[in-house]
Amino acid sequence: MAWDGISQKCMRGTGMFVGRAKHTVNKDGRISIPSKLRDVMKKIYDADDLYLVLMPTNVIFLYPAEEFEAYVASMSDPQGGATPDQILEIERICAYAEPCRLDSSGRIVISAEMRQAAGINQEVLVVGVRNRIEIWNPKDWEHWEWSQGQARSGSGNIRTPPAQSGAGQRNA
Repeated sequence: MAWDGISQKCMRGTGMFVGRAKHTVNKDGRISIPSKLRDVMKKIYDADDLYLVLMPTNVIFLYPAEEFEAYVASMSDPQGGATPDQILEIERICAYAEPCRLDSSGRIVISAEMRQAAGINQEVLVVGVRNRIEIWNPKDWEHWEWSQGQARSGSGNIRTPPAQSGAGQRNA
């Protein structure tokens, strides 16, 4: 069975990661995960073990360990229908993955190398996306949002594209 991006736990309607919030990055590379996202993590996964994954788009995905391991397993199995391209992609994703844990204050540490690749400096946008959390440079999020058809403001006026950091780009 091919990975559909949503685990059975998420499908049961017990909750999923949704919403967004801006947070600062401290000098050690720590960021706080919003409490509503931590609550989902505890309710569904009952674990603090996570994986940070620098995606090819230079956006950081934060997966509960169970979700990331299921994703890797489903995309790596040629018997389950994985194509050679999918197997190569998952190998690349694993090469840019780092295990991490939520600390007692609900924070994670993002390595300096990963922050630099994602164009993250002092501020991040933390976005809940079903079975994962995405960590964005806020300017890249604005640019992605604009490029996805959000060019019209509430007044109907065309906005100019926001500046992009040059690191993160998201494919639709």
